[in-house]
Amino acid sequence: MRACGTRPDRRSRTVACCLLALAVWALLSGCGSTNPYPNGSFDRGVFFRERGNHLQAVHELETFVRQNPTDSLAAQAQYFKALSYLELKEYPLAIVELQILRKDYPTSDLIADSYFQEGVAYFQQVGRVERDISGVYQARERFDQYLLTYPDAPHAAEALDYMLKISDIIVQKQLNAAEVYRHIGQLDAVTMVLENVLKQEPSSRMTDQVLFRLGKNYEKLREPKKATEVYQRLLTDFPDSHLSRQAKRGLDRVNKRREP
Repeated sequence: MRACGTRPDRRSRTVACCLLALAVWALLSGCGSTNPYPNGSFDRGVFFRERGNHLQAVHELETFVRQNPTDSLAAQAQYFKALSYLELKEYPLAIVELQILRKDYPTSDLIADSYFQEGVAYFQQVGRVERDISGVYQARERFDQYLLTYPDAPHAAEALDYMLKISDIIVQKQLNAAEVYRHIGQLDAVTMVLENVLKQEPSSRMTDQVLFRLGKNYEKLREPKKATEVYQRLLTDFPDSHLSRQAKRGLDRVNKRREP
């Protein structure tokens, strides 16, 4: 006969495991640390935000702003509410909240950041390049305004990076359109699309690709002078491009055809 207390029975082990699981769940879900601040207070909203409970943070910050619209922390609460919506990927709501911030608190130090964050919200709504990319133009407008008005602001480098990404998205969209025209034999339309891209997106990191496709298109149109100019521009402006070798071959082809 086993001595009493030398080994816990199965029921005791089950209860112990359940209690342990409940304790772990409570800690992971944030129940292990109760919010010590009163309902509808700024600190209560910040407490939830810092712990990743953005839905509850929005509720508390909204309550605080509604009840204390002239409080010195109201603009900060409005801003944090918008950022929580960003974290929740509720981008249209974030945009609205940032616009409210500028309207209701025009002298706030957070106005500059509101333009940057609104640009981020518009950018995050952009889907695949094959679909509607109108959001990138709205994002660009906000980042432009941010950089022109606040060139030394903390997010300036990030805004510039977003601007490059936006330009690349627009260029890729136009390259796709040019490819469609090429497939159906509309070479003049290809020229028009690619020439417009070079004018409208001069800072794109994909300019070498645009030039290469334009050079090939001029070859097909039997316009050797223009093809030579485009290929030469690619080689001059982008000597390290992965397309340089192909551009040199293009120049060789054009020159051979021009030989008497």
